[in-house]
Amino acid sequence: MDALDTPLDTPKLHDVTIVIRKTYQCARVEGVPPEEFGIERNARSLRDCGYCFHEVIRREADLIESGYDPVQVRRLPSARLLRTGETRSRDTVEESQDLAGDGINKANREIKVTEHYVRMDYERDGKARLYRVTTGGDDDEVLVRNGEEEIIEVDVIPFAAMTPVIMTHRFFGRSIADVVMDIQRIKTALLRGALDNLYLHNHPRVEVPESHASDNTLDDLLVSRPGGIVRTKVPGGLQWQVVPDITASIYPALQYFDATREWRTGVSRQGQGVDPNALQNQVATIANQMFNAAQARIKLIARIFAETGIRDLFALLHGVIRKNGSQAETVRLRNQWVDVDPRDWRERNDMTINVGLGTGSRSEQLAHMMSIIGLQREALAAGLTHMVTANNLYNSAKEVVKLVGLKTTSRFFTDPQGQGAPPALPAPDPALIALQTRTEIEKTQALADIETQKAKTQAEMALAERRFELERELKLLDARIRREQHSHAMAQAVARGMTAARPKTATDSEGTATPVVDPTPLIAELLNALRGINAPKRVVYGANGKPSHIEPMQ
Repeated sequence: MDALDTPLDTPKLHDVTIVIRKTYQCARVEGVPPEEFGIERNARSLRDCGYCFHEVIRREADLIESGYDPVQVRRLPSARLLRTGETRSRDTVEESQDLAGDGINKANREIKVTEHYVRMDYERDGKARLYRVTTGGDDDEVLVRNGEEEIIEVDVIPFAAMTPVIMTHRFFGRSIADVVMDIQRIKTALLRGALDNLYLHNHPRVEVPESHASDNTLDDLLVSRPGGIVRTKVPGGLQWQVVPDITASIYPALQYFDATREWRTGVSRQGQGVDPNALQNQVATIANQMFNAAQARIKLIARIFAETGIRDLFALLHGVIRKNGSQAETVRLRNQWVDVDPRDWRERNDMTINVGLGTGSRSEQLAHMMSIIGLQREALAAGLTHMVTANNLYNSAKEVVKLVGLKTTSRFFTDPQGQGAPPALPAPDPALIALQTRTEIEKTQALADIETQKAKTQAEMALAERRFELERELKLLDARIRREQHSHAMAQAVARGMTAARPKTATDSEGTATPVVDPTPLIAELLNALRGINAPKRVVYGANGKPSHIEPMQ
């Protein structure tokens, strides 16, 4: 065979499965039952306490896998479960046992491990430091891990405590159950009394005279059944006791304690749903005020949690991530993917933690935000572009979207920072600017002329109305003067006729002459009064500009 007939080496192909394993590190938060945690008696807070501990139950295999001495771990006794009040209340299905026996499976054996956090001078240099000491068993034997006793200096106590009701100068506060426990006991006693009263109504006690009872009377009475027969010697020999009804006085007491419970806890019927009895003949504002008053207690508890336990918890998380972070992570922050490397963080001793509590309900915050947007709109309309920018408007829109309940702002608004600078506008035409300026001036002048003409028209209308009122008053006064002059002329004519016709003496029926009284002085006085009436007069105007009265001219 020649070289051309020699077969070429065919490459071999293989199916390969590649498995990549990556260790993922994260900070964990775990709730601690109150029966597993303890603190020194005179402590006020975790930050300045001198000693606290945490008891946990761990399996033997888990301790050995974590690096503890196998010989020592196998020598430790099994954990004895101490049932406290908290554990008994929490155990509703009997899943706990009083004694965890050794059993056959030694690897699954449970051992009590206690972490002690104590401030002591372990180095004997005169300085007290915080140490974590891990012990096992009931005798608190210090555990050995990786060949050394686990007595490690730590920076902080890794616990954050919170309580709904703070007790002054005490570490442990009160829970909601502590606040209403007495009310629950009182209601239990009242309800049992009401039920006992109803039981006695259904099965009252009976008075049986011995002279009327037969040998079978008591046996018949002990068997209580509907339609049962009671045998006696004498008819009507049984007297059933009448039990007074006390439920009418118990029900108001139950309602009073229900109202007291709502006042203590803040959980009311108005807050849980629509109460038809509470909302009758009430407007929406009053119902809203009642709801806000009921929610004040709950909001107070939420703020206490936020300002105490939640704040300390996030400070501890920040410290753990900063101390143990070993690689950079890519996270989504404000709808953008950014690289976060905890190794580049500084100590941040002046860092401030803001809790997520607002100054009102979501509807109130949305109304306040719309007011801010209205002010921004007015500033832009006034040309104050240096006061309100595109970033300010975007931040306002983002807050509105968040308050509405939507998570993604980019679906509705676009961040102006990611778009770059807007394109430059072309230079305006000077002739067009001059034309716009002239147009604005003419428009302003026309508006001023319209306003001037309007003011002039209104003044003329007011003057004409004033002239009409004065003329009407003068005509009324002239008519009154003419009427008085006519009356005066009629009186003068009557007086002249009476003077000319009256004789100086009068003769009565017997022929005796009687002198007649001269009416001339009376007539003269009447004429003087008439001259005063006809004398020139003037109109006197009051403070309001209208004629008030007429007086003669001097």
